Amino acid sequence: MTAQEEIEALLARVSRGDRTAFRKLYAATSSKLYGIALRILRDEALAQEVMEEVFTGVWERAAQYRGALASPLTWLVTITRDASIARLGAERAAGRMTGPVEITERLYAPRPEVKELEGLRAEAQALETCLRELPRARADMLRQAYLYGATYADLARSAGASQDSLRATLRDDLLALRDCLSR
Repeated sequence: MTAQEEIEALLARVSRGDRTAFRKLYAATSSKLYGIALRILRDEALAQEVMEEVFTGVWERAAQYRGALASPLTWLVTITRDASIARLGAERAAGRMTGPVEITERLYAPRPEVKELEGLRAEAQALETCLRELPRARADMLRQAYLYGATYADLARSAGASQDSLRATLRDDLLALRDCLSR
């Protein structure tokens, strides 16, 4: 069974209230998801709070996962990313941001195996190829949003556009990326 199939099976069991499966899902995914939250938030305590929110949500909504729309890890990463960006926005609005936490980022980053690295490298190359099909400025905005945690407000401000028009443009770009990656 591949890692993806294992995570899908665990999500299915979690959707039926299986606590053992939930613990296994947490053990299999939490370090990667924590790394994403920490990279966006740059604060250990906030990242831990977001992880609690994410896994509480997964426990309550595991049945909403649809394998036809995304891989299970992509689904979990998206939930974590969105929760982290929402928290980042709230912290910025309240004026409570802290500096970077570079050493902890390295400590919590899992070391991928060679096979996994090869797969990740191939995925990254395919993504870069598809990003090159978009106008450069819009590809850069997607990178800022998904790799560095920029919010719609941040991107709209730097692009001099409204958040609604930017959101629509990025949605169209994401659909174009999905189509490109499925070829």
